Amino acid sequence: MQHVSLGTHSRPVTPRLAAAILAVAAILAGCTAANTSPTPASSSGRATPSIQPSPAWSATALPSVGVAPSGRWTGIKWINAGFVFPLLPTNGADVVPYPTVFGWSKGFVGFTATGAATTSGSPKATMAAVESPDGLHWTVGQTLDVSGLDTVESPASMVESPAGLLAVGRGFAGTCGGPPSVAALWTSTDGLSWSRVTLPADFADATVATVDGGSTGFVAAGVLKDGTTQAIWTSKDGRSWRQVRLASSVFGDFDVAGAAVFGGGYVVSGAVHMVDGCGLNMVTPSLWWSVDGDSWTRDALPGAVPTSSAWLTVTKINDHSLMALSSEWNETTQLSSQRIWVSADGKVWRPVDSASKLLTPSIFTDGKRAISLVSPGAADPTAGDGPLVAATVADDLSVATLGQTGDGPAISPTMSSWSAAFGPTGIVVLSLDGTNLWLGVPTAA
Repeated sequence: MQHVSLGTHSRPVTPRLAAAILAVAAILAGCTAANTSPTPASSSGRATPSIQPSPAWSATALPSVGVAPSGRWTGIKWINAGFVFPLLPTNGADVVPYPTVFGWSKGFVGFTATGAATTSGSPKATMAAVESPDGLHWTVGQTLDVSGLDTVESPASMVESPAGLLAVGRGFAGTCGGPPSVAALWTSTDGLSWSRVTLPADFADATVATVDGGSTGFVAAGVLKDGTTQAIWTSKDGRSWRQVRLASSVFGDFDVAGAAVFGGGYVVSGAVHMVDGCGLNMVTPSLWWSVDGDSWTRDALPGAVPTSSAWLTVTKINDHSLMALSSEWNETTQLSSQRIWVSADGKVWRPVDSASKLLTPSIFTDGKRAISLVSPGAADPTAGDGPLVAATVADDLSVATLGQTGDGPAISPTMSSWSAAFGPTGIVVLSLDGTNLWLGVPTAA
């Protein structure tokens, strides 16, 4: 149910790469996604508390809601739950960092880590899960196994396949920047009981930037322990992972940014390196497709040209529609730009002209529908504080803004950051500190 995260560049950070990353940051400014991991709180060294639900999260007087309607959605009716998220400690203990919430086919799952981790391999922190079928009424699940982790924070993402759920825990980012590497995986079939995955050696020692799930299984992308070799892993159940062969005759000299899995197989995004006639190092945004993870072909990407730096991501719109977004930097012109393509099969891509500003990597999907939910500044750089902007995203990447009613979330000095999740009843928004939760119930024409 979650979108693909931005991948990490596995080579040393160069001025061109730094410029590209800054260009991406500028394009995505103002939007905080559900799988954006906030900076962990500092440790106080206090003993780990026992995690208990806060009295403030009682579901008293909250309405019952059913599955979101079929048909064309035209609006969202917001319900302000008005409670502190379950699992937040009430005795002043550290929270590392803040609660995260994700959607899946049967409801919503949240995580909270509390306490403090050490560098000795014996964390003092505890992490637990909560689950809700509707986003309003929550049940506290088990404590997750965090043994051996030097740092503990709430999972930055959760993805789903027919085999069940996979929660992705990350460590801190390295000194060269980029997103933090995957440090642990947990599987579940109900969102309440979680089992720690024993990672294969090549996976555990690698820098794994992205993990995605879908109807075909799971896929992960990163770079091996040597810091140079680009790598892709696939799994059917989230527990047994195999590294796939990336033939140089197909991939060439490339960097992987991420990978997505959908009904038609797998798509890897990245950039191919080359040297132009003047001896300048250039990269070309590139995509590769495979139906089974074994045999790969490089896709034709109309309009993709060599540039100084490029960052290409793939986002699922649904199980058969994909969006590719390239953020580019031209060192000669000192200009940044963005290109967007759409595909119905992962093989043939069509450029999208005059794309909506609501088309960002922060698109939420349940495999059938897609919703873009962004801060006002992402839709309009001149906008100030105000309600979040919500829109449906169609297969062809056309966008239809949804009308909103009720007491919904809004960007303000007291809520500048948030996370969100898309589930069977609608979309849940959680303030970064976990003290406010809203459910947006879609309305149909």
